[in-house]
Amino acid sequence: MFTDPRSNPSPADESQVAEQSVGEMRQVFDFSLDRIRNAVEVLACRMLEQKLEGCPEIDRNQDLIDDIYCLALNRVPALYYHSASNFAQRLDDQGPPGDILAALDSALDYAILKVMENPSRS
Repeated sequence: MFTDPRSNPSPADESQVAEQSVGEMRQVFDFSLDRIRNAVEVLACRMLEQKLEGCPEIDRNQDLIDDIYCLALNRVPALYYHSASNFAQRLDDQGPPGDILAALDSALDYAILKVMENPSRS
């Protein structure tokens, strides 16, 4: 029977997860999954920086960037690849698919507007 490891974690389990490094959390048995990447995350960083450079009136801070980044990424499909795959080389050579770029551009615009309507109070 499969038990979801996220269901009803005990406080001891939560502290163990918090103490693990990201690399340790990205493995199954002794197999590292660190070579698996989501190209959309990298693109989002680059595109968000370009968009915010064009908006000097926006007060940049960690919470604002985090909120925009998360909201935008939740609105677009992921584009996972294995860093040593032919697809990774094709991404480097040809760039990402146009539909992903358009969706990400739109998602970032939406996220910036939404976050600016409801800025965090921290």
